Amino acid sequence: MLTPIDIQNQTFNRSLRGYDPEEVRAFLRQVAQIWGALLEEKHALKQKVEQLSAELARYKEMESLLQRTLLQAEEASRLTLQNAEKNAALLLQEAQHKADEIISEAHRQKAHLEEAIQVLRQRRQDILLELKAFLSLQLERLEQLERNTPILSDALTAKTPPPSTPTWAAKIAEKL
Repeated sequence: MLTPIDIQNQTFNRSLRGYDPEEVRAFLRQVAQIWGALLEEKHALKQKVEQLSAELARYKEMESLLQRTLLQAEEASRLTLQNAEKNAALLLQEAQHKADEIISEAHRQKAHLEEAIQVLRQRRQDILLELKAFLSLQLERLEQLERNTPILSDALTAKTPPPSTPTWAAKIAEKL
């Protein structure tokens, strides 16, 4: 490679009709200066290219890292979304199952209460019938008393004991 010193130290053979040696030296000095400046600029540009190449490699590495990170983030978000959807489906299924159990239990309780209501209605009916029978018997006894028909004297004069009639309280207690 040609250096500025090589240009300055360049000598030419002399001829009879040659160039003015001083002009040639002056021109060579000027060319050497320009050549030196160009070589320095070339060296600076070469260093700049190396620096920019290193930066470019670093940026490409960062870009690659960012792309991998982005892909991992997308994958993680996709998995998170899938897990959330699965959890939501499970929660919904559990809620539906619990709701079905609650409804089923409510139906069982309703049936039990309806049975209890029916039993109570029947008891009420039985008590009303017994009460009517008791009141009817008492009314009959009252009417006999009004007619002055002795109920007890007939029973006492007869040698057979009177038929045992349970009292109205005993009949009600039996039904309860």
